[in-house]
Amino acid sequence: MDALNAKPGLLKQANLTEIRCFLREKGTATRAEIAEGTRISGTTVRALLCEMLEDGEIESVGRDASSGGRRAERYGLRRDRYYGAAVCIAEGKLHGLLVDVYGQVIESVLLDAPEEEAPRAVFDFLDGVTARHEIRAIGVGAPGVADGDGFLRKRAQEDALHRVDIGRALRERYGLPVVLENDLIATTLGFGRCYAREFPEEDPEHANMAYLYFEPGCVSAGFIVGGRIVRGINRFAGEIGLVPMLDERPLDEWMAEPMDDARYIACVTHIAGWVCGMLNPQYVALGGPGLRRDCVAAVGEGLSALLPGPMQAEILYASDRWHDYRDGMAYLTAQKMMNRVKIVKA
Repeated sequence: MDALNAKPGLLKQANLTEIRCFLREKGTATRAEIAEGTRISGTTVRALLCEMLEDGEIESVGRDASSGGRRAERYGLRRDRYYGAAVCIAEGKLHGLLVDVYGQVIESVLLDAPEEEAPRAVFDFLDGVTARHEIRAIGVGAPGVADGDGFLRKRAQEDALHRVDIGRALRERYGLPVVLENDLIATTLGFGRCYAREFPEEDPEHANMAYLYFEPGCVSAGFIVGGRIVRGINRFAGEIGLVPMLDERPLDEWMAEPMDDARYIACVTHIAGWVCGMLNPQYVALGGPGLRRDCVAAVGEGLSALLPGPMQAEILYASDRWHDYRDGMAYLTAQKMMNRVKIVKA
């Protein structure tokens, strides 16, 4: 590793975090592969692997074929040792998730609660899951602007934003790392990762894509550039429905007007064109209950005619928002399980 500004105890935790992240990325690895990939000394890797084996955090998955000497033992994270818990909130629904260390959803349940009672339902779900499993991180996705402590949201029929400080309350109650994320950003991340699994030649760690989500009278977006989520300086990136049009009305109001398919296709094509001109993504995914599915192909054709070749993106249809949303929050929660110590390199 590079020089690490930390006390010995934190240095050990940082090394453990590096090993956990490496094993999650690679699936399995030998001691030599871990030492080379993390740049932690072989002696330290050996000692930490022994500790992780004793704790039941990792397991031996066999030995490599012999190359003339002693066969190297291969290790992997145990899926049934530690878990994360996540809740996805959107469209008046709440989904509770049990997540393993690889970001796979082990259980998914629909929580029965109206949106105004979402905090109570979140705590009820987490009380139950923490009683049954050893939970190492919590994730919550919800509409609104997410920061470290909660979400900024607009109440119905009100223009002012109000804060829901659920993050702080979760940390105080459970004493666990908590990740909060905007629902559409989590959905965008999940769509990109699902797409990469379907097409293994794609690398989600270097993805460049946009996700445009259409609801009746509302348009929003999520962006990933170079594998990183784009949030903006005030975390308002993607709120394209608030952008004023030429008549000074916001895009949301403009899109709420009745329009035939030809005008609708032209509008969506130009929205996708703005995104391509600013971010030059490889993909633009279109989804949401307000999207006219039978117009998607025409949007792709219109974009090809509207933009020069190097600016064009492939138009994809996002058919299952909840699947992508759950996948994105599962990944973020599992990532939080790994990142227990912030590494500060000189």
